[in-house]
This record gives sequence, C-alpha cells and structure tokens, in this order.
Amino acid sequence: MQRLAAILAALLLCLGSPALAVAQLGPQNVPAPLTEDAEPETINLDEDTGFSTTQLVLTFGGAVAVVLAIAWFIMRDARGKAPAGARGRTSTSAGGSAVAAPGPKKSARERERERARKRNKAKAARDQRKRNRPR
Repeated sequence: MQRLAAILAALLLCLGSPALAVAQLGPQNVPAPLTEDAEPETINLDEDTGFSTTQLVLTFGGAVAVVLAIAWFIMRDARGKAPAGARGRTSTSAGGSAVAAPGPKKSARERERERARKRNKAKAARDQRKRNRPR
C-alpha cells in the first residue's frame, strides 16, 4: 500500500511540473513594447576574425617550447636520481639495443662460477615448477 502511495505521489509531482514551468515564464499575453530600437545592430560576417599566420606560428612554437622544457626537466631529474650503475655509458650492439658498458674484467674461474650458479638456479626453478604442478 505504501509503495502504491509513493508511486502516485511521484506521478502527481511529475504531472504538476509543467504547470510550474509555465508559471515561471510569466503571462503570455503581454503587449509588445511601445518603443523599438532606432537601428538594429549589424554583424559583418565577411570579416576574417581568425588567427593570423604569425599568431599561429607563435602559439604552436610556444607549445612546442613548453613541451621540450618539460621533457628536459624530467630527463635532468631522472638522470640525477638514477643509481650509479645505471648512469654508465651505453653502447649499441649490432642488434641496435643499448647494452651497459662492461665493468671490470672477471677471471675465467669467476665466469665459470657465475654460469654454474645460473644453471643451478634455473634447475631449482624447473624442479619447483614440477613440484607445484596440479595433479
């Protein structure tokens, strides 16, 4: 019952809103003003009111300068905050990708130990994946 009353109240409010809108507009039978403007204002649509070429060049040049300044500040800040190892010079290999400059030379024994560590780590990862397979 309450739901029906709420729906009827909402319907009555919706039907009453057009009458309220007409009341806000005022009376419709108002006579025209007794005096009229002597001369209506004319608008010249033929006159070009757009930007000149110089203004366009200055606008776009200023926008490019702002973007370049922002990029320069970002790069300067990024270089200052980067770790020392990442700031080293880079060289491009035959593939075109950037490779960090080589550090101090390692002996053959150290290189072999490093390869063995990598192999053991890869083997442990494979074994872990095998243990975690769903059955």
